[in-house]
Amino acid sequence: MQGSAQDKTTTDQYTIAIQPIVDARLQHVADELLYRGDCSAISAAVFDDVQATARACAVAIYEIGLDKLCGQRKLFINASGEWLLNPDLGGLPQSQIVIEILEDTEVNDVLLSALRKLKHQGYTLALDDFELTDANRALLALADIVKFDISTGLPTALIQRLYKEGYTLLAERVETYEEFEKCKALGFSLFQGYFYQRPQVQTTNTQRHSTSRANQMQLLAHLYSDRVRLPALSTLIARDPYLLNAVLKRANSAEKAAQHPVHKLLDCIHIIGLKELRTLVSIIMLAGNNPASKINLISGLTRAFACEALAEQRGLDEEEGFITGLFSHMPVIIGIDLETMLKELPLSQPIHQALIQRQGPLGELLAHIEATERGSPPADVPAELMLQAAAEARALMDTHIS
Repeated sequence: MQGSAQDKTTTDQYTIAIQPIVDARLQHVADELLYRGDCSAISAAVFDDVQATARACAVAIYEIGLDKLCGQRKLFINASGEWLLNPDLGGLPQSQIVIEILEDTEVNDVLLSALRKLKHQGYTLALDDFELTDANRALLALADIVKFDISTGLPTALIQRLYKEGYTLLAERVETYEEFEKCKALGFSLFQGYFYQRPQVQTTNTQRHSTSRANQMQLLAHLYSDRVRLPALSTLIARDPYLLNAVLKRANSAEKAAQHPVHKLLDCIHIIGLKELRTLVSIIMLAGNNPASKINLISGLTRAFACEALAEQRGLDEEEGFITGLFSHMPVIIGIDLETMLKELPLSQPIHQALIQRQGPLGELLAHIEATERGSPPADVPAELMLQAAAEARALMDTHIS
């Protein structure tokens, strides 16, 4: 469902709801995570599936915490095809998350490959509102749970076949006890609907007014640099109250199983690890910024790695090359103009000059990479440089979810 213009502007009002999932004995065994545009909303008003998932995960995992939200129960999250193909958001806790593949997801070889990786990592996969077609048949080979919206009817033959093949069947929109009994007789073992409980809106007092985008941009540059400096990361995180709170909560969560409360930020970063820290920062940025940023981040990293490689070839500082490349694409990633970004961001003069005027050694380097992206590479730019940079960017993302 498309939201109104107001939905898009009141971004700090969103929250989540959870709806219980019960077994055949009516034991509460799991929950589905639902996005809500504000605390009074009874439905999602989703204007972008990816941003809705990012916001819902940010609230559930980093604001409230899974241990408080659902204890040891599984948590189902809705995942569009675009979300599934974005590996930078894949570091969610495998032991507790069930990834629910939306019914309108386009099935192709790229998606199936992404799902195989998620299965290999230990995630449980569920098919939402399943109706068997030639297009989605291949998903069954990867699914653990198949959900049926019983309000649209019960395909008895398909249900019985899947039951015999060992799939876990989940009936949703179960409104009455009679419907529950009917579904149980057909082989369903999980149930969700108003017969048990309506979705419960979860409130949080966390303030989402993060610090400037400049801090986020510096943090991204440090996170994706080849030479990650933890003290610098710690300083940047400490400047952002929302992010600091998320890191502290995550490090002290039951899922991380810290033996004693951890209060030092550097210790928290060590517990979370660089892999999940990248995920956390990306989710929080996507929760509050243009949802297209998740796609553009890969393009920005490709340019950054290309600039880094060319800087090494030309005897320039590689890290400055990387940062120049990444921040030249940052206005697109975050959705602001270059002038605004540079007002917020205290970059070195050579990088500033490169970004504004394409002058100086770094400016010339950036201009040459941009020309290469347009298909007109200078003579000293190797033909394979962009391909190698793209492979590095993708490998970094893939490593992040491996």
